[in-house]
Amino acid sequence: MNKVISGACTALAAVLVWSWAACAQRPVFEASELEGSAQEKLPGKLAAPDLSGPQRAMPRHVASPLPNDQRGSIRRVETGGRKLVALTFDLCELSDQRAGYDAPLVAVLRELKAPATFFAGGRWMRSHPERAMQLMADPLFEVGSHAWTHGNFGVLGREEMARQIDWTQAQYELLREDLAALAGKRGVGEAVKGVRESIAVFRFPYGRCSAQALELLAARGLAAVQWDVNMMDAAKSRTAEAIVRDALRQVRPGSIVLGHANGFGHATAEALRALIPALREKGYELVTVSALLEAGKPATTADCYDSRPGDTAVYDAQFGEGTVHPRRNRP
Repeated sequence: MNKVISGACTALAAVLVWSWAACAQRPVFEASELEGSAQEKLPGKLAAPDLSGPQRAMPRHVASPLPNDQRGSIRRVETGGRKLVALTFDLCELSDQRAGYDAPLVAVLRELKAPATFFAGGRWMRSHPERAMQLMADPLFEVGSHAWTHGNFGVLGREEMARQIDWTQAQYELLREDLAALAGKRGVGEAVKGVRESIAVFRFPYGRCSAQALELLAARGLAAVQWDVNMMDAAKSRTAEAIVRDALRQVRPGSIVLGHANGFGHATAEALRALIPALREKGYELVTVSALLEAGKPATTADCYDSRPGDTAVYDAQFGEGTVHPRRNRP
């Protein structure tokens, strides 16, 4: 049994005693590369907005248009009572900032083996290429789109909305190509076979949309994913205890939970350490958004909002097109 046997792990495992480590695919990134620092979480400001786009402006992957039942704003999924829940985290970055990366939050998810979906801005992926590729390469996670520079789809014109969508798709594809090259160089090319060729889910910045915006996404095969449980972790006064208490009170089968992983979430990692076991104790299974969509029927609306229709419209006056911080609120 101590002989070194070459080849893939097969049904011979019924006869030969193999360890899980022998059968498992080596990851692209070593554990030491996944570690983070407190400094990395802190967002920073730029001297002037960066309005440049990705190396190529249009994505090469063309998805089929969405089916009719996914063409609205998806708040949750009707699962027939099956206790599934999707944890989601936004990675926003406006054109005049460099947002952070909450490595402790991601570490908690990995430690507790909790699937999650990260809605990343295209510019965030460009400014955090290694972190973006690490999320893409991790089979626990799914990467969705959060537009290029957090544009407000309740205000932007059609051309700019299309640019915010397409640039982000293109940036993801570029990183997917870089990830495949890196994996090949490290001799673990098989590790990226399960990584999507293109993003399949989208979250509207500011929770704002329009009929035209929903139409643009549907034509590109992108599901517009909102939420029905908000951690409210962007509030500096928010405590881990409050996040856990409120999330457990609001969650139900098919819920989509909103949090932040770009340095603007407060007490999020600490809250997850308690929230994830508590959800599991209640019988919930954590899944990615795409897995949740496959498990039931999306509950959609014709509008986008936080907890009640119209409540995110206030951001139109505060942020306008949304890609640059208002002068009084610049980082």
